[in-house]
Amino acid sequence: MVSDIFGNYDALRRLLEKAEYTHEDYLIILGNLVERGPESLRTLRYVMELSRSRRVFFVTGDRDPVCREIYRPDRNEELLAYVLRNPSLVRDMCVEQGIPLTPDTNMHPIKLALREYYQEELGFMWDLPHIIETPKFLFAHAQILPGELEEMTPADVVKAEGFLSKGFSFDRYVVVGHYPNQRYPEFKRNANPIILKNRRIISVDGGMTALRDGQLNALIIPPGGSEDFSFVSVDNFPKRIAQNSQNAGLERHLIQEPDNRVKVLKTSGDMCYCRQERTEQNFWIPKVFLTKRADGSCFTEDFTDYQLKVTYGDEVSVVLETSRGAIVKRDGVTGWYYGLLQ
Repeated sequence: MVSDIFGNYDALRRLLEKAEYTHEDYLIILGNLVERGPESLRTLRYVMELSRSRRVFFVTGDRDPVCREIYRPDRNEELLAYVLRNPSLVRDMCVEQGIPLTPDTNMHPIKLALREYYQEELGFMWDLPHIIETPKFLFAHAQILPGELEEMTPADVVKAEGFLSKGFSFDRYVVVGHYPNQRYPEFKRNANPIILKNRRIISVDGGMTALRDGQLNALIIPPGGSEDFSFVSVDNFPKRIAQNSQNAGLERHLIQEPDNRVKVLKTSGDMCYCRQERTEQNFWIPKVFLTKRADGSCFTEDFTDYQLKVTYGDEVSVVLETSRGAIVKRDGVTGWYYGLLQ
């Protein structure tokens, strides 16, 4: 089970190799195969090729239907603004065909051309279901609601924030993606799959592309009805070896939407001393995390001050090196490391 690939072709290839994926396995992709990432068209063609010879199944995500805009007679300016602003499947198609895109581009004739050139790819994306049902599992992109499956529309299941926090329990396992696991504060800033056996819910999304510290996860369900679930993951960060040990911090704070408005109190090199406006707590935050809006307000991307437990010789993924330490990941958990790296 993989979710929210977002056009990360290389990461998907490495993930399936690490999972030892074979012709005997079932591969279920829980939506958001494309958009946002670097190689949407290449990723789409790769999984289409897999599906011709292997048991590959898909549900649609909230981003996947963007390509349906190609079939609309209107919204040309909106689609152009989107593809100019975001890596996307439509942009990849235009690049492959040598179609330049500028703020003055008329998207109507381009839509007509792309319909002709990419009938197979667009047809594949058009036919994706929103729920897959088996005797022991339900698979959807963002959530399943209590009640009859037949009554649930795509809008009910492809977009929802914080599904695990809604308190639902089910008779069979519900497996979803969409909402990065790092954003569930009760699990630290942990990108690994969250498996709640008492509630029969599994959340797979590791935040690849969506978050700075994201990773791509593959949930592995063993045959025969066993609940001994496991997973593998990959990310795109350089790997380094810790040369010092440090204990885990006693406290940790998370800043994330919608409480990510901050005030910069002072700047020192690559770091800014900021006050989170809601809590009035102060933090040193990397300058590259901050975005200043036209009205003067300032917001940070997801941030944690957690000091990660690290032992000499541990391999860590280095998310960002700063003058005040490094933000690293170890075993899927993000935090600060203040020792030397080799």
